[in-house]
Amino acid sequence: MPPPSIGTATGIDGSYSITVPGEASVLVFSYVGYKTVEVKVGKQTSINVKLEPEAAALDEVVVVGYGTQMKSHLTGSISKIGGNVLEDRPVSDITTALQGQISGLTINNITSEVGVAPSIRVRGTGSISADSSPLVIIDGYPVPDGLQQLNPADVKSIEILKDAASAAIYGSRAANGVIMVTTKSGVADKPRYSVKFYQGIKYAYELHDLLSSSEHLKLLQYQESIGAVGSNFVPAANYRAASWIEQNIGSTDWQKEALRDLAGITNVQFSVQGGKSAFRYYTSAAYTKDQGIMLQNEVQKVNFRTKMDVDLSKSVKFGVNLAGTYQKASRPKNDFINFYRTPSFLPVYHNDWTTALTGGYTGFARGSHFNTISTPTRPSDTGNAEWESASPFQSANNNPRSVMANTRRWNESFAGQGNAYLTIDICKGLQFKTSNGFNVKYAPSYYYAKENASKDGEASNATFFSNLYIDLLSENTLDWHRVFGKHDIEVLAGYTAETTRVQRVALTGTGFPTDDIETLNAATVFSLASSNNGNNAGTGTFRYPDVVLQSFLARVNYSFASKYLFSASIRLDSSSLFAKGHRNAWFPSVSAGWRVSEEEFLKGRHGLSNLKLRASYGVTGNNNINYNAAVEVFEAANYVTGDGNGTLQPGVAPAAVLANRDITWEQTDEFNFGVDMGFLDNRINLAVDAYYSETRALLFKQPMQSFSGYTNYWNNIGRVRNAGVEIQLDTYNFDRKRFKWNTSVNFSLSRNKLLEIGGEKQVITQGERSESYLARVGEPLIQYYGFKTIGVWNSREEIDANPHFSTDVPGGLRIWDADGNGELNDNDRVPLGNPYPSFTYGMTNTFRIGDFDVSFLIQGVQGVTVLNGDVFYNETVRYNKAYIKDRWVTAEHPGNGKVPYEKLGTDLMLTDYGLQDASYVCLRNFTVGYTFPKRIARKLHLSALRLYATGNNLFYIWSDDYKGINPESRMTSGDYSSPMISGYQRGGFPLTSTVTFGIDLTF
Repeated sequence: MPPPSIGTATGIDGSYSITVPGEASVLVFSYVGYKTVEVKVGKQTSINVKLEPEAAALDEVVVVGYGTQMKSHLTGSISKIGGNVLEDRPVSDITTALQGQISGLTINNITSEVGVAPSIRVRGTGSISADSSPLVIIDGYPVPDGLQQLNPADVKSIEILKDAASAAIYGSRAANGVIMVTTKSGVADKPRYSVKFYQGIKYAYELHDLLSSSEHLKLLQYQESIGAVGSNFVPAANYRAASWIEQNIGSTDWQKEALRDLAGITNVQFSVQGGKSAFRYYTSAAYTKDQGIMLQNEVQKVNFRTKMDVDLSKSVKFGVNLAGTYQKASRPKNDFINFYRTPSFLPVYHNDWTTALTGGYTGFARGSHFNTISTPTRPSDTGNAEWESASPFQSANNNPRSVMANTRRWNESFAGQGNAYLTIDICKGLQFKTSNGFNVKYAPSYYYAKENASKDGEASNATFFSNLYIDLLSENTLDWHRVFGKHDIEVLAGYTAETTRVQRVALTGTGFPTDDIETLNAATVFSLASSNNGNNAGTGTFRYPDVVLQSFLARVNYSFASKYLFSASIRLDSSSLFAKGHRNAWFPSVSAGWRVSEEEFLKGRHGLSNLKLRASYGVTGNNNINYNAAVEVFEAANYVTGDGNGTLQPGVAPAAVLANRDITWEQTDEFNFGVDMGFLDNRINLAVDAYYSETRALLFKQPMQSFSGYTNYWNNIGRVRNAGVEIQLDTYNFDRKRFKWNTSVNFSLSRNKLLEIGGEKQVITQGERSESYLARVGEPLIQYYGFKTIGVWNSREEIDANPHFSTDVPGGLRIWDADGNGELNDNDRVPLGNPYPSFTYGMTNTFRIGDFDVSFLIQGVQGVTVLNGDVFYNETVRYNKAYIKDRWVTAEHPGNGKVPYEKLGTDLMLTDYGLQDASYVCLRNFTVGYTFPKRIARKLHLSALRLYATGNNLFYIWSDDYKGINPESRMTSGDYSSPMISGYQRGGFPLTSTVTFGIDLTF
């Protein structure tokens, strides 16, 4: 009703009751996505209405920083997705459910292990040393890993602030975009109870196609028959022995030994919401058990959330929002590569036959157990077998199942967030709001390896590592909103203060007297902290200095006649991460929009129902740097004193990375231009955005000469450019009573370029196998760097007649003489491509057919190149059929002239041989549901009942050039945590397909 208004909410079946002052009252019926209906009460005592869907909800409310705006009045680039889209997705991490749903948002599942957060990027990568992850805001509170802690059923909506003008209100933390999550709240109605449950199975989508030991021997015999020579080409004794053992005991499929036959996922949720007009509440709880397909990989998670909103008076409102999460996750120590490298003749356990063959070994089998065994070779002329000595797998390491059985690695997380708010309507249009809260997370992790866990001679060892994160935040804003005729103006001003404390503890002990006691107090030797101050290694404690962030902010939104739109904001941040004199920075933004379709010359045209032009400019910052970037710290170190061998004395020494008190904020300037169009009464909606950004004063950990006592130092020395195009198309294809069909398509294209890097022309970074990554001014930020191959050497004569390395042999890769000087050396290394996709896309179709609902999501990445580190291993190129097909064998049998024989000649990792096209398109999700008619639900004393089945990752298509089993896999730890390295994969777990069945009950 118009003011003074009285309101209520309908039940799930649409029923409602309301008391009105008199016959002149007007009831206003509204729902997001539907046209508002007004009905005068008169003498009616029962009023039923049917809301007509509004194809494009231009007046939909969108959450922005420190407030909301109508979608029609947005001047920045903001995308929104409703929580209902995510509820049916069988995932323990809501991030994976967002994949392919929103233009400009790139989510990469770096591993199919559960409990490992995907990589998230908004509009690409804009930093070379600072973190490039977006800022996550949950109900107004910044939570660094908030998406991993959420219960998808609690989510009302998710907004992505993509352009700098939209994100600048968050200043120093918004350079990588902002993800804003709004959770569900209570309603003024009788209690509504909801129970949701689903159970699913998970399986490996595809495994490597590998030769067994017997198949490998047959291949070598064939190669020998066509004239191949050399121990790697023909059936040598070790290969004959492996085949003979396999023929006697059978083949072991080591890939399947790593995996569960079927993994499971279970989720159960409960929620209740309700209240009265002055008091509203929402409470939920959920439990998830999610098994990875890899043995020892599992996540168990418990979520709860409760929200209360109270109207203390007409002008004062109070609310509390509390959430907690407990999670326990386990991961195997072994990578998948450790399993599929193991030859198939090797059994998991010894049996009587292998015990006799190896001289008495029992239990888990190991390659070295089969060293110097006697095996039969080719029959002699007399008909009796000849015997020879062989060592078919000369490895001292335990087999991977043995390592699994003797190691445990798990972590826990205890997280709690809470905030309370108070709003006071001071006078008409002026509101004060204060919000104060906390975010606390304690995350311990544990590792224990029994004696001889990986190989003989290893002492038992254990590691405990914990991280305590405490964040306190106070936000205080004044908001003034008035409408004067055609003028609509809103002014926001605020002050925020936030303090963050991080404390870490690490303990590493060895020499346990018995493996029956795994607690660290039983260790006999403790290791000192390594150079990273108790960061996952050694024994030490470290409390980081408290980080304090104080901010002043302001914003003005103005609209004239709902046609001409203007917005401007500014934020001043002051952070203790930087030294005095460099702590403050301003982050302004300005944007404008023109709703052309509201002009008289376009109004009422059915063909073009909406046209809005947008333009924006903003400055955002990045302070995701180490605590010691601007402040020198000391770390634990040992000194030798005295004569002879001396005495080891504990002490401290400066850190290996030199701090720089003059560093300041990394800032990004971004321009965004957009157009929103609606056709046929907004049944077809198109949004196109083009952006250009430059990140300046890049925070870079710059290499320096080691004789200085340091290896790197922090500096502001570079610039990176990002530019791209985003397209979002939403269509309402059919809208009938018994049949509805909607389609949503998104497309993103992004390009980056390194503009400056401290006066240097280029910086080269190496990975774990000495492969190189290039950052060169004027080119993409990261490029693969190495030798370009031009085929395979076919003969010794060909090698001698051309530039070559001394290690080159027939069957090895031939390197291009890039500089044309007739010699091959490091100067012939060239850029070999980059790890960035040409474009990404997604398409969702949703159908409503009577009481059935059907939806499917197709998601893809095109033009992305990965460096597959599996080519480093002899076993990969020896047994994996993808690397055997079309390979060189002899001069007369050169294959396709591009595939070398195993690892002959030049190191494969230093060339382009491991670079593979990892483009793919997949059926990311397919869901079929059935909602029972209301009459049946009522008979069961329910308000609503729905059954559904859903599948994730059911079908993939990828390039023949890709020889792995998971094109999304990436390494991001160790050397690969550096922003200067990207696109490397090794030993990736198989893709996981999931099929689930669920039930939703409401009563």
